[in-house]
Amino acid sequence: MKTSAISMLFTSFAAVARGLAVFQESTTLNSRTEATPQTCGDVSDLTPFAELYIPSITAHVYTTNNDVVTDFIVGNPGTTYLGVTALIFSIADTSTVPFYCLRSSSAYFYTTNQTERAAALASGFVEYLSPVGYIYPSQICGSVPLYRLHFIAANPDYIYTTSTTERDNAAAMGFTYEGVAGYVYDLLSCGSPES
Repeated sequence: MKTSAISMLFTSFAAVARGLAVFQESTTLNSRTEATPQTCGDVSDLTPFAELYIPSITAHVYTTNNDVVTDFIVGNPGTTYLGVTALIFSIADTSTVPFYCLRSSSAYFYTTNQTERAAALASGFVEYLSPVGYIYPSQICGSVPLYRLHFIAANPDYIYTTSTTERDNAAAMGFTYEGVAGYVYDLLSCGSPES
C-alpha cells in the first residue's frame, strides 16, 4: 500500500512537471494540453523571477539569481523583497526568446525586443546579467502576459507584472503602460490550460 501511494504521488508530480492538466475535464482542454512538444518549453526549466524595490534609487529590480537578491538586500539598506513576479525559463527553451536586462544609473529595463535593446544601449544603458532568462514572444502554452509600465521622472522606474490589478494601480499612480514585454507563467497558470 505504501509503495503504491508513493508511486502515485511521484506520478502526480511528474505529470504536473510536464505541464499536463491531470485533473481537468476533457471539455476544458485547449492548446496547452494539445500543444506539441515543439511548441512549449519544458516547465521543469522554469525559475522564479523575483522582484525587489530599492528606495534609494526608486527602482524595481527583477532577477532569477538568488545571489543578486542577497547582494541587493545587503548592499542597499531599505531594499524590499516583493516576491515572485512570474516564472520564466532559466535556459533557452523551445519557442522562447532571450529576456535582456539593461540598467542605467537609476533604472533597470527588461526587453525581448532587439530594437529596444539597441536603443537602450545607445542611450547609456549597459547589459546587466543578461539575458536574465527566456520568455515566450507570444501567448502560448498557458502563458500569461507580462505587462511593462514606465515611470518617467528624475529617477525613472519600470514595473513588470502579470497582475491586471497591479498594472492598473501603477497606471493610476503615474506609470505609463507600455504594453506586454512577453509571456510568462504566473504561479497560478503554470501547467494549467489557457483560459
